[in-house]
Amino acid sequence: MSFQNLNLNLKTMTPFIPIWTGHSQTILGHMIQSDILKVNLTNEILTLPDGDQVSVEWAQGTQPYTLSLYHGLGGNSQADYIQRSALIANELGWNIVLVNHRGADARAIAVKSYHSGRGDDADFIIKWCRQKFINSKQIALGFSMSGSILLNLLAKRFGSEQPDVGIIVNAPLDLSKAAWQLTKGFNRIYDVRFFLILKKIISEKSDIHLPLIGRTLDLDQLYTAPVNSFKDRDDYYEKCSTKNVVGRIETQTFILSSEDDPFIDVNDYKTAKWNKNIHLTLSPFGGHMGYFSKEVDPKYGHRWLDRYLRSVFDKIQII
Repeated sequence: MSFQNLNLNLKTMTPFIPIWTGHSQTILGHMIQSDILKVNLTNEILTLPDGDQVSVEWAQGTQPYTLSLYHGLGGNSQADYIQRSALIANELGWNIVLVNHRGADARAIAVKSYHSGRGDDADFIIKWCRQKFINSKQIALGFSMSGSILLNLLAKRFGSEQPDVGIIVNAPLDLSKAAWQLTKGFNRIYDVRFFLILKKIISEKSDIHLPLIGRTLDLDQLYTAPVNSFKDRDDYYEKCSTKNVVGRIETQTFILSSEDDPFIDVNDYKTAKWNKNIHLTLSPFGGHMGYFSKEVDPKYGHRWLDRYLRSVFDKIQII
């Protein structure tokens, strides 16, 4: 496992020894039940500058830290990884803000959709968090596609308001490559799942004709690109991929990804021009947001991702 500029106390972390690899990691990470957040959350509908809405669910803590959490493609604030991460922050006494991107919550009206270039939406949320939780350090945590959203914000490509610290987990750096990777081999199972989830969301807000079964990249061509003013999906992928802009990041940012992620080419991570503000962790194993460990951590069980996040949170409190 390689660590670049990462000053976490790794000796306190249970070693990550995977139970199987690749697809098994991806599936185990999302199928095995785990603790969920058990705290009363306040729901608010926020209106973005263009008139669309997003919904957030928040709880106030006792410490001067605010964690805003952003879900992946087809997800929402109830996603297991969002709930687990919020639980860790809540136990530390942090304020937590669970974000539902535009279109991800039927309670919030949105004409357009979320996509990898929605750094301006994250900009809006972080500004809201600063006003809501005054004198609180702002930490933004993005998973998968939301990792791309935050990377675009952190690079000041879309949006400008910076969190004090960014955390990114398994973000695709080359959107075109990741989209086509989904269409290959066993990945087609994930692709169909994404397609059906997104088709349902799109069908509830648009009368656009969609195929019975298709590919996620077809939805990018038929819906995501035109509704968000891109020429086509290739234009969207080109303008919102982050591999070539991460070198601009000035905010302290912790990034985790795995070499056996079935959706993401690890070479994108190995050849991107990271700078001293990026603390990059590349694990040989972990799949896509799986990190299901054979070794049992006293606090987090088999979930090495949760142990990693707790270590990052602890580090942030002493920066």
